[in-house]
Amino acid sequence: MNARPLALAVLVVGASALTACAPFDAADGTVGDAPSAVTIALPAEPPGTDPILTRSIAAWNIYYALYDGLTRIDRSGEVVPGLATEWEADETLTEWTFHLREGVVFHDGSTLTPADVVGTYRAILGDESSTNRAAISMLEAVEEGADGASVVFTLRNPYSAWASMVATIGVVPEAAYAEAGGSFADAPVGTGPYSFVSSTSGVDYRLTRNDDYWGEAPAVQDVTFSYVSSEDARLTGVQSGSLDIALVPPNQVAGLESSTRASVITEAGNQVVFLGTTPAGPLADPALRRAISLAVDREALADSLLSGLAEPANQLVAPGVTGYVDDLSAPETDVDEAKALVAASGYDGSPITLEYASTGGVPMASEVAQAVAGALAEVGLTVELVGSDQPSFSLKLANSEIGGLYLNGWSPSVMDGDVVVNQILAGGPEDYYDDAEMAELYLEQQASEGEERLEVYERIWELNDELSYQIPLYVNSSSYAVDPAVEWVPAVDGIFRAADIVIAE
Repeated sequence: MNARPLALAVLVVGASALTACAPFDAADGTVGDAPSAVTIALPAEPPGTDPILTRSIAAWNIYYALYDGLTRIDRSGEVVPGLATEWEADETLTEWTFHLREGVVFHDGSTLTPADVVGTYRAILGDESSTNRAAISMLEAVEEGADGASVVFTLRNPYSAWASMVATIGVVPEAAYAEAGGSFADAPVGTGPYSFVSSTSGVDYRLTRNDDYWGEAPAVQDVTFSYVSSEDARLTGVQSGSLDIALVPPNQVAGLESSTRASVITEAGNQVVFLGTTPAGPLADPALRRAISLAVDREALADSLLSGLAEPANQLVAPGVTGYVDDLSAPETDVDEAKALVAASGYDGSPITLEYASTGGVPMASEVAQAVAGALAEVGLTVELVGSDQPSFSLKLANSEIGGLYLNGWSPSVMDGDVVVNQILAGGPEDYYDDAEMAELYLEQQASEGEERLEVYERIWELNDELSYQIPLYVNSSSYAVDPAVEWVPAVDGIFRAADIVIAE
């Protein structure tokens, strides 16, 4: 499957929420004296903003502005140098050495040292409440290098994606984090392109440019992340001028094409929306789960319901993500075969719940859930829809409390399929099947590289398809309503990189 090219449309200039625009010299990255500001809508407030304790998509929008990892994942999905200028692994992929950049200064004026990196990772491993802890569970030890300018990681098992994983861990000053005594998020300190100004729970998170940043200076002076869960409110916010950038669902894109007050930018993304299953009641039968996969018309979802702003999916990662397998075979929609499987299963008509986040999650989740329920009804299944807000839904996912079907989307920020397989197929909170063969394949891909690793991924996707554990539906594109003065290319992972935003003069 190849993602279709998506057009970027910039429409008529209208009312702007932007303050006076800062002249920006793209040649040398300098910024003029005039102030500039941008307000970005986030569909959900992060469950926390301490980079040691909280790992979430919503939080990364803030983390990528405030902090740096040893590596960075740029907006195209490539792993590039961050606080480390270079790195290497031994032949076993269990010892990784990262060589630190010189002259990096934290927002509090202290200089980055290897001890800060070591302290960051040890703090994560030492706190059982940290949601980062599971992500780096393969880490056995981290030490300062003998040269005084590097950090050495020793892993419990081979892990080929470690250079991608460290991009998602924001490094904090060891002394300042310890002194904060659990309140670091109240006045956070990083090395990123922006520094903290203020945070108001349920409202917004404010940042200002770090003029001592080691990298290219951001063009925009002040950035506000505003929490707006309602899709309609995000759209009207851009059109009214109170917001400058906001994610909008596919069904709002056509209306924006005639707007004189907002532009629309659409880019292919890396979010795969899937139908999760659990072995609850009739779903314990793999033949019934297979029927569900055959019943759903992925082409219709992508082309009709989602206005062509999605691509049918046959695996749980998107093109461009490591682990995506070209030309992978997958079942076609076959309603007759699905009906036969349901009839043969002895299904008694008892309702099967389908849970989803009605706001703040997968775009148009309610409409997609209704379409899926309709398709399953056509083959003889009774589906009960259960919508909830994103925080409640996420909590149920994290605690493995789903008892039927559920609609979710995974967009791996590390741009690697390892985290997806772990979380939903091999031991994570969305793995309800404890499949020994899948667990073995998961470890095998961690220890593999290149084509060999892709061959393992192909076996993973084939096993998942055979048993219909997690049923891929489509790859979402991302569409944004933007103030026409904003010059910006969205990142493939859907996470805002505030430092990439430029305001036209």
